[in-house]
Amino acid sequence: MKPFLGIDLTTDKKNEQINGTEFLVQTPSAALANTLEDSSEKAEKTIETAKLPLLSRIIQFVCGIAALMITGGILKADVSLAEGYRNAPWLYWVAGICAVVWLILWLLSKQKAKTVLETEESEQTFSHLEGTASAIYQELSVPGDAKTIDILSFFYKIKDGEIKVQEKGMQIFQYFNPEFKIFADEENLYLANLEGKYAFPLSSIVKIHTVKKHIRIAGWNKDEKYNKGIYKQFKLTTDNYGCIHCKQYYILEITHQGGSYGIYIPCYELATLEECTK
Repeated sequence: MKPFLGIDLTTDKKNEQINGTEFLVQTPSAALANTLEDSSEKAEKTIETAKLPLLSRIIQFVCGIAALMITGGILKADVSLAEGYRNAPWLYWVAGICAVVWLILWLLSKQKAKTVLETEESEQTFSHLEGTASAIYQELSVPGDAKTIDILSFFYKIKDGEIKVQEKGMQIFQYFNPEFKIFADEENLYLANLEGKYAFPLSSIVKIHTVKKHIRIAGWNKDEKYNKGIYKQFKLTTDNYGCIHCKQYYILEITHQGGSYGIYIPCYELATLEECTK
């Protein structure tokens, strides 16, 4: 199956073209697309302004890691804390100073974010972005009650006829998980985001495959925490980089012009997909 939203690096390692554009049936008008771009740029600038300067963030990160590593080493030592302090008091002082610096910078970052993001100008910026997004979804005829679903996207190569997921550069996860609105009518299953709407004939759906394989995805998009409420049953875990670890995933197989495509979803989205493909 050719993975929908997959990016094939088999013959071109610089390829950036995603699979599945043949299913794209509508894109936002030029006016709304330009408005979205402008709104997104303003929102990104606002978010960047709300952060501490880069040097301060680097110092915070280094101090946090140093405090954790030194404290972990101290606790794992085969001597008591008192004896350890007598042997190497400077380690305790360095750990303490690093922890204090990290805490101060963390508090300052929270205060700056609150000060910047709660201004009237910032609220207007994000309100305008939200309004533009709503206008695009309305233009794409996305129902107001359409659910949101994560779709898996990834780089891959074909080796011996099999799909092999690839990680490029400093990428620390295997799969991206962009959000889409999902809905259906009597003829098609639709996936829509702010870049356009894809349509898949319901008659072309073959089956949903279960793949029991551990995967790492980029992050968590839901309002509810990954280990709470309805998501607790999936036993998802996270790592120090914020990646979400899943024990399995699913592939919705679709036939198209004599070929086969697969829409990949993480395990926690199965119920949403099944509801729209009944």
